[in-house]
Amino acid sequence: MILDTLALVESPAQLLHVLEWCHAEQSADRTRLAILNPADPVTVAQLRSMADFAAEEGIETEWFAPRASVLAGVRTVASLRSSVAAARRLVIGDPFSGMIQALLPFARPAEVVVVDDGTATLEFASQLEHGTSLRRWHAAGGTGLLRSPLARNARAFFASGRLRLFTVMTVTSLPGSRIQHHGYDWTRRRFGPPVRLRGLDVIGSSLVETGVVDAESYLDAVTALAADPGAGGRYFAHRREDPDKLRRLAQRSGLRIVRPAVPLEVELRRGPVATQLASFPSSVGYTLPLVLAGVGTRIAVQPLPATMIRPHVTAGARAFLDRMAEDMRRAASDLGAGAYELTSA
Repeated sequence: MILDTLALVESPAQLLHVLEWCHAEQSADRTRLAILNPADPVTVAQLRSMADFAAEEGIETEWFAPRASVLAGVRTVASLRSSVAAARRLVIGDPFSGMIQALLPFARPAEVVVVDDGTATLEFASQLEHGTSLRRWHAAGGTGLLRSPLARNARAFFASGRLRLFTVMTVTSLPGSRIQHHGYDWTRRRFGPPVRLRGLDVIGSSLVETGVVDAESYLDAVTALAADPGAGGRYFAHRREDPDKLRRLAQRSGLRIVRPAVPLEVELRRGPVATQLASFPSSVGYTLPLVLAGVGTRIAVQPLPATMIRPHVTAGARAFLDRMAEDMRRAASDLGAGAYELTSA
């Protein structure tokens, strides 16, 4: 049996972008969603919240738990193999995922859509354009003996000329592929506009957890932001942030930790939202100006001084961070007196 569209997602942000894609394409009733549960309970909780919105849109959803054990991963591949093979179109949330890469050898789609999952999209497009190995920008070393064949096959799969990139990121061209930009039309239609609160709130980052930024330096930087007389007292934690780090941050900064039940784009669009947000370089620097367009909130992106970055971080990762900063400077210039600025180091 032919399946029109199969979407494979592993995170709440990926699920949000599938909803955006379905809205843009008017294809919710033709899309089946396979959620590949991660092990992290915070992420799973956000996925469940987003799955409720998918159900409202009429999207058929099935859950899998491939990371429960090695056997569970094998069973997930076996369960999804026939659906992947039957799908006319594959919508993929994370092209770097080992689980998704393990399913690609069974796929014969007429079209592949990679939906935006933050800054990783920038690196994916760059690696595909230059023919380099698919690996996350902050990863150290190679892809490993077991993953290397999957990564090579995935690169060939995505470079086959049937790829469409559905994104809000600053990707302007990708040879042999179609770039489709969006502006969070579904999110802005479904939620808000939000009530604004006076003051400044801080957007959390997982740069410490990914090994890029020194933990003590990060806590110091957030504490300095909290000392601003206009600070609103909230810290919106990234779903991957370590609970112990968050406890220390609350004690040191006095900020109230908020654990959003949905991706930050939805959380802030629902509101309330502060008149000013402070963020470190991350995907929210690209997404929030779109989600909050017309609301009147300013987004101040904080610099990452070299002293905050850990010594082992590769030159490639540092160059990627520099590229993000440049992108955000350009976005600030494009928006003029709008809702976006990059603060000085």
